[in-house]
Amino acid sequence: MTNIPSNPYFAAVAEQWDEIRSGYFTEHMRDAAIAKANLPANAVVADVGTGTGFVARGLVERASQVIGFDASPDMLAVARRNLAEFNNVEFREATGNRLPVNDATFDGVFANMYLHHAPDPLATIKEMVRAMKIGGVLCITDLDTHDHEWQREQMADLWLGFERDDIRRWYAEAGLHDIDVDCAEGTCNACGPDGEVQPLSIFVAIGRK
Repeated sequence: MTNIPSNPYFAAVAEQWDEIRSGYFTEHMRDAAIAKANLPANAVVADVGTGTGFVARGLVERASQVIGFDASPDMLAVARRNLAEFNNVEFREATGNRLPVNDATFDGVFANMYLHHAPDPLATIKEMVRAMKIGGVLCITDLDTHDHEWQREQMADLWLGFERDDIRRWYAEAGLHDIDVDCAEGTCNACGPDGEVQPLSIFVAIGRK
């Protein structure tokens, strides 16, 4: 795909992102969220906002096919290198509100720390649901509402987290049921401009189509 807007922040940090990310979201949190989604056998899944492939790496041994989407070609270049040994994963340049796939493609769609970069979170959720099969699962992990205004400037965040009631409402508006929004197993340990680590709580939201 061409003409996809890519934030210069992610181009600048792509090569360092795996180290930066390690303080924000751990392998334990990732694997717990994936387990909570309870994927069927031989699932075909999407990782929206895949970045350098962190969540895709957690999915490749639990799914028959993984497609990672990201608007940053620099991030995708690192993701392809990180997961080069796996033949059941591919990466495509795309934004979360315009996925280049047919309706009802995926058994599961995952979006980790992506929604707070989406200009229209509800529209993005609806697009991810469009791409899901009936019975498919949407698993979003993201930040609870916070007041770290500096993250807009330093990390290209459009939203300072979300209220869990809003996530539940958006899931329902997108046509999902069996909605569960709960605490993820860990915190996002963001280092502020003063050098102090300021932990933020993370939710994991599950819904089925």
